[in-house]
Amino acid sequence: MTASLTCRKVVLSLGAGSIYAWETAEGVTGNIMIDPEGSLARPCTPEGIAIGDMLLDKNVGNVENPDPDPKLRRAFLIAASAIFQEGERQGRLPDKVTRTYW
Repeated sequence: MTASLTCRKVVLSLGAGSIYAWETAEGVTGNIMIDPEGSLARPCTPEGIAIGDMLLDKNVGNVENPDPDPKLRRAFLIAASAIFQEGERQGRLPDKVTRTYW
């Protein structure tokens, strides 16, 4: 099965970091806040307020406090990974990311 993900930067706040809206082809949507250093990702509201305790630290490669909903957890991991990978490729956080995965 092939699926896709689209992330786009919606807010850049120097204090909080960058906020991305994401959507999968399966219809799962959400927002991710990437800290100003570009190393931590958290689910958040469109306004940048953290939702729950789930956190991905790209330097450690570990998810802390994973969400119990497997669809949300998987989509969050895919979105955060795509943003981090594109950020490393471009040397800065991207404005938009589109990925196809299996």
